[in-house]
This record gives sequence, C-alpha cells and structure tokens, in this order.
Amino acid sequence: MKDLKLAGLTSEKGTSTVEVNGVTIGGKEIILMGGPCAVESSIQMSQSAETVKKAGGKILRGGVFKPRTSPYSFQGLGQEGLNYLVQAAKEQDLLCVTEVIDAPSLELVVEKVDIIQIGARNMQNFELLKLAGKINKPIILKRGLSATIEEWLLAAEYILAAGNPQVILCERGIRTFEPSTRNTLDLSAVGVAKELSHLPVIVDPSHAAGRRDLISSLSKAALAVGADGLLIEMHPNPSVAVSDGPQSLHPEEFVQLAQELGVVAESVHRVFACGGYVGEDTLESLRTKIDGIDQSIIEQLAARMRIVKKVGDQKRLDRVKDISREKEIMQRLINLATELQLPPELVKKIYPYIFEFGVQFQIKNKLAIDNELELSICPIGGR
Repeated sequence: MKDLKLAGLTSEKGTSTVEVNGVTIGGKEIILMGGPCAVESSIQMSQSAETVKKAGGKILRGGVFKPRTSPYSFQGLGQEGLNYLVQAAKEQDLLCVTEVIDAPSLELVVEKVDIIQIGARNMQNFELLKLAGKINKPIILKRGLSATIEEWLLAAEYILAAGNPQVILCERGIRTFEPSTRNTLDLSAVGVAKELSHLPVIVDPSHAAGRRDLISSLSKAALAVGADGLLIEMHPNPSVAVSDGPQSLHPEEFVQLAQELGVVAESVHRVFACGGYVGEDTLESLRTKIDGIDQSIIEQLAARMRIVKKVGDQKRLDRVKDISREKEIMQRLINLATELQLPPELVKKIYPYIFEFGVQFQIKNKLAIDNELELSICPIGGR
C-alpha cells in the first residue's frame, strides 16, 4: 500500500512497540485490558479494578463518553465517570484507558488517562484522528464497523502523520450478514495487519461476539494468531449493567480466562503474565503442564486398553496371560526409564498392575464373547 508511509512495515524498521508507564504493548508479553463497557459508579469501578488486578491485567478500561446507536441509550457519566475510572486504576496501580468522541472529550481526558481509545464509529473521523496525532499519549484505534484493513491502516496513518507514533490497532469485529453474533471477529485481520504494518495489534472479543459464552474461545484464538493484547469487557454484576451486559464476563470468569490464556501464549512463544502465569517456571504453569501430561497418560492408557481388547479377541482363554511377553516388556521399559533418568522402581511398581488389569479385562471379555456365542448356538427354548 503506497500511502502507508509511516504505518507500513519495512525491513529496516521492523515491528514497533508502545511503551506506557512501564507497560510494553507489542513486545513478548501479551497485555490484558479489562473492565466494564461503561463507568457507572465509584463502587463498580473499584470492584472492576480489583478483579483486573487479581487476574494479572495491566490496564483498566471504562467508557465515560458513550457513542450509542440510539439517542435514548445511556451516553456516559462524562467528567464524573472519568474521576471514578482514574481513582479506581490508581487504587490498584493499574493504567487506564477510555474512549474519546470529539475534541472536547479529548481535551478533558488527555491529562488524566494513560491511553486514549478512538472507537469503531470514529475510525474515519479524520479531524479527531489529526487531533489525536498532536498529543503525546498512546492511541488505541479500533477498526470501523465495515472498514477494510486498508481503510483501518490509513486511519492510523492520519495519527502517525500528525506526529504521534504511539498507535495500537484493535480488531473488534466487522459487520457481516451473520446474525448469530453481534459482529464477526476477523482473526485474519490480525495477521494481515501485522504483515502490512509495524504497529501492535490487539483484539476486542467482547464487541465482536456480543455474547459472553464465546469470549473465552475467541480470546484464545486471538492469541494463537498473534494478537499483542486483549481488551475484554467485565462487569461486577453484568445483569444490571447499563451497557453491554450480555457480553460482559463475570469477575470469576475473567480471572479464570486469564489463568487459561498462559498455555496458549506459551504455545506461540509469548508470555501472558496474568492470573499468576508468567512463563515456564511459575508454580501455576508447571501445574498446568502436569495436568496436561496426566490427561495424556489417561488417554494413552485408554488407547492401550482398546488394543489389549483386540489382542485378547485373538487368544484362547487358556493363553491369555503371556509371562514371557510381560517380562520382555518390563525389561524394555526399565531400560527406557533408566535412559530417561526415571527411577526403574516406578516402572516395576506400576506395570504389574497394568499387566494384571489387562489380563483380567481380556478374560472377562473372552468369557462374555463365549457366552454370547453359546447362546446364539443354543438359544433358550430352541430345542
């Protein structure tokens, strides 16, 4: 794209990061941002900030100016809400982000929040983009409701061209013909944007889905395709939220999701320092690995028993137990354990039980088959 003079990715420039008060967006660590769609009260924001902190999140979100489809919907608390947001973030030592909708709202929040968001409806509000380019604050630029990736990146170019290099792209779903979700999350946009631009890319699964039951899977998928962060809606009590309650996670769901995302991050060689998960050497990550190995062991034992059954089907009842075969397997596994620096005693204790259970399983199955065969040959009352 010839007009991506500043947003475009070049071999000389490489990918860029956005640094804000000790938090790096676009680096190895994936950043979690969370909070309610709309700021409603001081208590609500304090509870939200506490949950974000507990989950290991770094940034508290909350809307104080709400551009809504209906003029009769809640439009935000403005200055009052801004005070609640900033205070709650300060209490938990979090950064905070909120959306601006015009020049007055930008002027009001610019000195109080750490990051400024330009929402989907304002992605091509070019005068607002130019103003955002004149301030020294990171800008989260959401993709427009029906914007192409090129239009999205060119909107970022406006901010960069005006002098602000701190732009973070946010994929939040686009409008399609599919009515099952609020929008359609375009995960391919993450990869395409990173291929065309050096800017960090985060994902907002909440506005894409419009349903809390999909947030977990979409968040994990976002990390898998390379997202640098997640912007997730969470509310202390979604059932009474004034805005976007159905897509807001409950606090316990938010914390649980944060704990699960570490495994996905590690699989793509990233770090997700949330819910106590910060990499390979944490207690939580090690336990997660053990859980995965335990599951694999059980699955392999189940597969072994299925094969044992087939082997038993081909044996005579008086030849089910094969002592020489058991000795051969045992010696081979002891040698393997020694090679892998596993105590041979562990194999000696475990495998006799596996062998004996397999033999008994084959005998029971063989007897059941023989009984069925006898009944089929001489059915009751058939003489």
